[in-house]
Amino acid sequence: MKNVFSKIWQSAVVASMVLAPAALAKVTIYMCGDSTMQDWNEGYYPKQGQGQDFHYWFDVNLAGVVNRGQGGMSLGGGGKDKSGGTAVGYYDMFFKKGCSNGNCIAEKLQAGDYVVIQFGINDINYSTEDFFKSNMKKMVDDVRAKGANPIIMSPIRRCYYDSPTAIHNSYRGYPALNKQLAEEMDVPFIDMSEEVANLMISVGEKYAQQFIFNYATKSEYSNLGSDQADQVHLQMNGANAFGRIITEQMRAHKDPVVKKLGDYMAPMYMVNVKVSPADAAEATSISAYYPKGMTVLLKTIPKSGKKFLGWYDGNGNKVGTPSRSNVKSPYIHTFVMGSASTQYTAVYEGGTAEKYTGDGAALTAFPTTTPKSLDDVTFIPFTPMEGSEESTVAVDKDIKKFFDAAHPDGFDGFEAEKTNAGFHGDGYFNFDNSNKSYGSYKVKFPGAGYTTLAIIYANGGSSDRMINAYLDHDYYISAPPTGGWTTWDTAYVVLDAPQGEAELKFMSLTNDGGPNIDMFGFSMDGVCRVSEGCDEESKQPENKDSTGTKDPAASTDSSTTVLAKNANFTKASNVRVSVFDMQGKLVANRIVSSDFEIDAAAVSTWVKSAGIYRVVVRDGSKMSNIPVVVK
Repeated sequence: MKNVFSKIWQSAVVASMVLAPAALAKVTIYMCGDSTMQDWNEGYYPKQGQGQDFHYWFDVNLAGVVNRGQGGMSLGGGGKDKSGGTAVGYYDMFFKKGCSNGNCIAEKLQAGDYVVIQFGINDINYSTEDFFKSNMKKMVDDVRAKGANPIIMSPIRRCYYDSPTAIHNSYRGYPALNKQLAEEMDVPFIDMSEEVANLMISVGEKYAQQFIFNYATKSEYSNLGSDQADQVHLQMNGANAFGRIITEQMRAHKDPVVKKLGDYMAPMYMVNVKVSPADAAEATSISAYYPKGMTVLLKTIPKSGKKFLGWYDGNGNKVGTPSRSNVKSPYIHTFVMGSASTQYTAVYEGGTAEKYTGDGAALTAFPTTTPKSLDDVTFIPFTPMEGSEESTVAVDKDIKKFFDAAHPDGFDGFEAEKTNAGFHGDGYFNFDNSNKSYGSYKVKFPGAGYTTLAIIYANGGSSDRMINAYLDHDYYISAPPTGGWTTWDTAYVVLDAPQGEAELKFMSLTNDGGPNIDMFGFSMDGVCRVSEGCDEESKQPENKDSTGTKDPAASTDSSTTVLAKNANFTKASNVRVSVFDMQGKLVANRIVSSDFEIDAAAVSTWVKSAGIYRVVVRDGSKMSNIPVVVK
């Protein structure tokens, strides 16, 4: 592992810091961006956004920070509307006066405030460059109209190395477009795309994965249900490293208004990191500085055959329990930064703790550029043809448990509607015909990790209806027409779930509202819905027919005759039989005589495996909807 980054970094920290004058008026810094900026639920730890701890860098008496990062958002569009055009994005939903989600930033701005704008990652998929330009200009105009100060930042890089000295430009022209717009509108610019690329070159791919981006394992953190290999999002260490770079760029900015933010920052304290013996580790946290109150994460990765003895503090004492209770790896230690510079040593067999010999004083100068490497390699951007993907996790259609969507915990729509037949449980949730309609559900996950969300829906319209399944992040799901409001299908999307309770919110993205939602379920074992009780395993919703009456076939056996359950059939005509699995997929479609006994034995000849199936029998306008157990 290269040590050049820490050497250059530390050598720049040598002069006198100018203290912020107490008479300065307090300002607010708004952080606007996507999932790389947002606050992440505690259950996702160590995943964190750049804006999540950004407030620690500033003196609370002089500047406040409001992080309004929103996962999955583009600046210029949040998806596609029913006509295939660009739908609303961050500016319309969260920023402009009268924004669709309320709590609009433009209405809160005061003269002298700052607005940091960082978009481009999701715009590749959900917007166009022209739409991006239009919304950026409107956003900047709104900020200036309030006497506040816009700052444009290019998006961060993805953890994708074309070579040790070249970082893949996964987000195509958006870094350059941000810079171009900043120049055209005379807006201060921070080139985070270039700064992050330089940092990644400096520390190398192994370090970038294990210490900056969210490569984390369930052997390291008790809240993780699966190992993470996330090239897009950051772990806490990386988020704070990027926050450090942003503040350094502010301190040294050529624009005096931005540079003034340096006067509002809190004192910074150095944490020197040593390894003893020096060659025992494959990689170890680099030395860096932190403000008081920020959590510091130290990690070391042993070389093969090397025995790690523990982390030791600046007094030569072995450290105690990590400050974060979900840290389980002996190679990781976390602590809350105090108000003195200090030192820690990763001690391996044959090594000794190195005691801190400094005076503990706050730093007095800071780097102004992020190094690339000792020989200052030339950065060569590479532009791929494809867009970005935040997850390459495959959809898993083995859904472990479904939940009735009829009764949301919160909603703007119609709960437990029973107008259209074919549903399970107490009915289905029907969105209102607007792009603001939603239904929300409190669910609890046993561990953080990727899981497939399945939604059983009906769309009797003539075009796709797009919804946003929001779980600390926007996940866009297209619901194509099913051929009628009594015909149900299943849509899937991979979510990144946190450990513990979270709100899953289905939001319509078109003026016609979303599809009707019958049930939703997860491929992850052990998920429960809070309203159904999570202390014991939740039961599947009772099967009821389309009138809401409990279906007597809920406990069917192999002798059940489906047709006999509905006396309305004429027995004088053929009927259509459709068989659906519990994921809502049509697995069999037959035309049979009305006196044909449709029991489990018959259904078993049409399907491939045992399980519970929903059998829909239609005779003209009459319908029977009954489950059958195939053993």
